[in-house]
Amino acid sequence: MVWLIVGLVLFLGIHSAGIVPGIRAGLVKGFGPGGYKVLYSLISITGFALIIYGAINAHPSETLWDPPAWTRSLALVAVPVSLILLISTYTPGHIRHAVRHPMMLGVFVWSGAHLIANGELASVVLFGSFFAWSVLSLSVAFAKGGAPSTPPGWGGDVTAVIVGALISAALARFHLYLFGVAVIG
Repeated sequence: MVWLIVGLVLFLGIHSAGIVPGIRAGLVKGFGPGGYKVLYSLISITGFALIIYGAINAHPSETLWDPPAWTRSLALVAVPVSLILLISTYTPGHIRHAVRHPMMLGVFVWSGAHLIANGELASVVLFGSFFAWSVLSLSVAFAKGGAPSTPPGWGGDVTAVIVGALISAALARFHLYLFGVAVIG
């Protein structure tokens, strides 16, 4: 569990640099723009690897509650929605225009659905951390305001839906092999 927590601190910590006023600017000033990108990437990759390693080693962990069956059905619907939101971050269109922060909202939906569908301690730590981070990030992002850009057309939306659906189908098919939990079957 220690490696999972260390990975979460590194990964979510560096992804929170823009939330706390002055942190990101101070790091960019100290390391330079290129140095900051390298530092950000290295800490992110290290944190992500430790999250995976820690989650594998923490499984199975103590069961805190037995989630109702409907929570798994909810996750089965929420994950495609979250992936469409994540993809729409990189494909300008009406989705990105409407939600303004699709990546953070996608993480919110993904982590929230997994949080209520998993009752073991390691899952609560993992998904609860991402959920708390997304709530904080969304709050700060919306508080900063800023006008959304004008949507360029439907191409980005169509791309986000198709790619999100394809990734969702692949994840559902291989979830057991990747994460040790069968989604279908």
